[in-house]
Amino acid sequence: MKQSRQWITALAAVAISALVGGGCAMFVVGAAAGAGAGTVSYCGNELRVSRAVSLDRAWEAANAAMKEMTFPIIPLGTNKDGTGGFIQGRNAGDQKVRIRLIRQSDQVTEIRVRVGTFSTAENRNAAQLLYDTISKHLTP
Repeated sequence: MKQSRQWITALAAVAISALVGGGCAMFVVGAAAGAGAGTVSYCGNELRVSRAVSLDRAWEAANAAMKEMTFPIIPLGTNKDGTGGFIQGRNAGDQKVRIRLIRQSDQVTEIRVRVGTFSTAENRNAAQLLYDTISKHLTP
């Protein structure tokens, strides 16, 4: 019963977002998988997902993912405070790679990933790969 309510809530959120989303594509990711799952959206060449994780844990995972993918951090390209943070680097194609973290509560952080300037399939795939790497570092 509880799982059915989660699905209905997730589907309602997607339907409402589709109506008011302003051209942002949204995907439900693992709605039944538990608290760590969320809705992934692509808007303005940016992957966005809220995760049930603290800002500090998301920060550590984002930095680990940048290191694992060997994206050099741009000088002065990181900043973090109590409300969020960002990390900027470059990929092998010399495109900007940006991760922005936004604290929504003590245990929920929005993760935004952007690769390059324009919304292309290649940039969306690269953003998804980086998010998947971040997510791997969030898994216990």
